[in-house]
This record gives sequence, C-alpha cells and structure tokens, in this order.
Amino acid sequence: MGIEAILAWSLALVPVLVLTGVFIWLDAFKLVTFWETMGLLLLGGLVAGATYPLSGAFLDTLPIGFNAYSRFVAPWIEEALKALIVISLFRFNRIGLKLDAVIMGFAVGAGFAVVENVIYLVRFHGLPSTVWMVRGLGTAIMHGTTLAILAAIAHQMAERTLHAAAREYHFNPLWFVPGLLAAVAIHTLFNQFPNDPLLAMLGTLVLAPISLFAIFRFGTEEAEKFLVAEEKEHRELVDALHAGRFPNGPGWRRIAALADRSGPDTKAQIRDYVTVLTELILIEEESLIEETTSGRRLDSGISPKFDRLAMLTKQLGPTTVSALTSLLPFSRNDYWELWELHRHARQDKRTNPGTLPDID
Repeated sequence: MGIEAILAWSLALVPVLVLTGVFIWLDAFKLVTFWETMGLLLLGGLVAGATYPLSGAFLDTLPIGFNAYSRFVAPWIEEALKALIVISLFRFNRIGLKLDAVIMGFAVGAGFAVVENVIYLVRFHGLPSTVWMVRGLGTAIMHGTTLAILAAIAHQMAERTLHAAAREYHFNPLWFVPGLLAAVAIHTLFNQFPNDPLLAMLGTLVLAPISLFAIFRFGTEEAEKFLVAEEKEHRELVDALHAGRFPNGPGWRRIAALADRSGPDTKAQIRDYVTVLTELILIEEESLIEETTSGRRLDSGISPKFDRLAMLTKQLGPTTVSALTSLLPFSRNDYWELWELHRHARQDKRTNPGTLPDID
C-alpha cells in the first residue's frame, strides 16, 4: 500500500473513530465500555453493509438519477435503518441517561460511516485525497451526528416514562419520530451540496461538535441532578427497610399485604429481596456520582449481594418475584442502573448472570 493509499484510508476512517473516542473520554460517568463501543461500531457497520445493495435496488427501480436519489431518498433509507439499532437499545433498556444515548448513537453512526467509506475506498481507490477528506471529515461525522441527535431527542421524549414506575412503562415508537425527522433533515441538508462538498464538510466540522458538546453538557447536568435526587430517595427507602418496615404508600401497602399472606418465612424473604434490590440500585447511583468527582467507582465487593439476590429469587419462585416486580415503584432507569452494576459485577466469577428481575 502506497503513501497515497494510506493517506486516503486514514482521512476516510480515522476522524470519526477519534471523535467517538473523544466522546467516550469526556463521559463523566464512563457508561460505555470499550467492548460495548466495538459492538456498536460493528452493528452500525452491518447496517451499512445491508444498506449498500438496498440502495442499489432503489436506484435501479426509481425513475430518478443518482443525484436526486442521494439528495432526497438516501437520507430517509439510511437514517431509518440506523435508527433501528437505537430503537432496539431503548426497547431492551440499554440506554439510561442522555449521555449514553448520545455516545451510543454516535458510535453506531460511526460504524456505519466506516464501513460505507471502506466500500467506497475499495471500489473507487483511484480518487484524489480531497474526496476522502470530505468523506472522512464531513460525511462520516454527519452520520454519527444525525444518529446521536436522534437518540438524544428520543431520550427526551421518553424521559418521563423512563423515570416512572416500570409497571407503567409502555414502549412507544412515536418517541423516535421527531429525532428521525431531525436526522433526515440534517442528512438531506448535507447532501444538497454535491458541487461544493468542501462547504458541507466545513459546516459539519463546525456545527456537529458544537451541537454534540452542548447536548453533552446539558446531559451531564441533567444526569447529576437526577442521580442526586434518586440517591436520596433510595437511601431513605433502605433506611426504612433496615428499620423493619415498608414505606407508607399504595404500592408498598400491597407489597406488605402480599408478604403478610405468604407466611412468616416468605415474608422475611420478601423483605430481604426488596432490601437487597434497593441496596444494589443505591450502590450504582452512589458509584455514578462518585465517578464524576473522583473518577473511581464504589461497587467493589458487590458480588455477594447479587448472589444473595439470586438465592432469594430462587427461594421465592417466579410467581412471587413477578408479583413483587409488578408492585415495586422502581423505574426503567432504576433497572438500567441495576443492569449497569451487574455488568461491573460480572468481572467477579462468583456472580450469577441470571439474577436480574425481568421487567419486560
């Protein structure tokens, strides 16, 4: 591979990957791991691989030229297909805060851009380096930005439901419509400069980082306020449970009634189950808060608690655990925090990977 080829590949692929790394580095909560990032890049790349022949089929079918297709049709197809991954992440509760929505969205878009550019590098390897500069510094960053904005808007739309009790959660595809429209609009605008691609690239280089850093700042402040409030609430709940009582409230009264009907032994197990579950959620909130101040987590030695939760889950049985889960006031965000803590705990071989409540 000659110098020109190395330069072309570097210009086309490196900038968007570097920007992905910068966002992960800037994340005060360290929510997205290296391997999760690799997985998201791979998923985005798989979508790009599927999009390429699909675009070819549309070009062969639609009575329009490549220029019109690129400007008005391709943005809808590409953004919709990329959005499917973000929708899946929300559906399976793998996005909790707006920050990881932005990072995950950008990573998926970056993976899409990398594979798309690799396809073009292989097919059109003789093009000048300015073309790959535009694709690497313009098109690739645009792909990451549109999906990051889509994910951030979707999180904002779903936020109230994510913070409500999980039993009240109903997945709504309409959350993603405004973000998709915004992504398509940005993509379409970018594609309106086929004869002046440097202008589109410069616009992207200026506006994309400013927009994403603004969302990052807002998301960080929002997350800190949310975590402090949740940490206080769950600490009070843990104190009440340690004092041997359930809080006073409609849901808790139903839990107390369920415990009273179950006999002394099961009643003690129900109280223990709820206590351990709340303690684990509280630990993750404390860890996320500590991460922003000292850069370290507080979740060492949590494997025994997950082991205890696993044992209580087995003792209570699926029917009782399901009934409890339907009554507990924990939100989708609380269960996301539990999943995040469990991800860290999996580094301990003693941790049982099947201990988390099924809230779907």
